[in-house]
Amino acid sequence: MAFVFTGHDLSEGTPSVLASLKGNHVKGSFFLTGDYLRNPAFKPYVQQMLCDGHMVSGHSDKHLLVSDWESRDELLVDQDSFLSDLNANLKTLDRLGVDKDLMKYYIPSYEWYNSQTVEWAKELGLYSINYTPGIRTAADYTYPEMGKRYLSTAAILENMWAYESKFGLNGFLILIHMGTDVRRKDKLYHQLDDIIKILRRKGYQLVSVPELLK
Repeated sequence: MAFVFTGHDLSEGTPSVLASLKGNHVKGSFFLTGDYLRNPAFKPYVQQMLCDGHMVSGHSDKHLLVSDWESRDELLVDQDSFLSDLNANLKTLDRLGVDKDLMKYYIPSYEWYNSQTVEWAKELGLYSINYTPGIRTAADYTYPEMGKRYLSTAAILENMWAYESKFGLNGFLILIHMGTDVRRKDKLYHQLDDIIKILRRKGYQLVSVPELLK
């Protein structure tokens, strides 16, 4: 399995994430927007990701919402705008010296896409990937004021271990957000160290996305 982390405008949990990965000798896979990469406050994080040998790739340039939340096939961007945004992300990654072979895997902004945007991305040699459904770690961005949409870290972990016990997590891409709204007080990324240790005790091998997908 592989841990994937996305970053755009929030990154307060990144030091904790990087420390957990380093302390457990795990290689993570980081998918970052152009805005994230150009943010001076986040520059040390990107440098450490690369220095520690983690995968770094794209997550769009401006974190565009490409299609309607209620109707996935209803596009909100045209092809030129979509490709221009992706190209800008790729150029920023290239200037940082990111391995071009690793840049072929990218996670769409908001982890949201449709068949058309997947085909457009292929024109730039990009494979659209996403977290594996079934567990709810991707809901770690929610906060109590969202009402029924909010999922606490305790609930996320309960769901994850119940799913693992019944079905296993072989081949999973597990998404954790490096930054979340200040209104969420129970941050899932603080549990990463324990999650890694439990998965290892269960016999899982933790690898980067290219290793998992090769």
